[in-house]
Amino acid sequence: MTREKVIKSHVLKVLDWASRVIDINLLKGTNRTALDVGCACGYSSQVLSQLGYRTVAIDLSKWGVKQAKKNKNGDFVVCDAQANLPFKEGSFDLVTCFDVLEHLEFPESALMQMLRICAGALVCTTPNGTVEKYVKRIIGDYDETHINSRSAPQWKRSIANIAHTKTVRVDTFLDFSGKMGQRFFHKSFKLPKLGSTVRVAIAK
Repeated sequence: MTREKVIKSHVLKVLDWASRVIDINLLKGTNRTALDVGCACGYSSQVLSQLGYRTVAIDLSKWGVKQAKKNKNGDFVVCDAQANLPFKEGSFDLVTCFDVLEHLEFPESALMQMLRICAGALVCTTPNGTVEKYVKRIIGDYDETHINSRSAPQWKRSIANIAHTKTVRVDTFLDFSGKMGQRFFHKSFKLPKLGSTVRVAIAK
């Protein structure tokens, strides 16, 4: 099992979920544009390109963008999602942000910027802060870079203040991956409150 497989499978499952809850087919990117915020090594950007999107990806890390460029899928830009993103209003049909918000000092600023440049749907994932707190107490396994780890209700309140009349869906899921023999699997189960991951889908 590789990290790349886990991430790509996760991205596809999240996009499938978002397609259903906001009634927009996000798995068909032909003649559509997408922005991947916080692209890291570019695995999620690669999935978007493979789905047919004309993809642009951004990351605050120059090293991350350099790694992502190796996938040669889309255009890559170094910039801060919390600042004024260098794109016009409504530039992208889909904006994705996978496991980034928890790292940001001002996630609401990033969300406002993403909504500004989004013409169709915004899809985000972030760890469930409630579960992370329990994990930290029990086994001490906690990422100290998660400076804004929040619960699903907290994210929902923050997003409601930003998204206003837009269609918003916030759910929690339990995600896990593994191998049975040579076969890779990735499973997701909706688990209110105690799911490990918060998923956010917003339709403009």
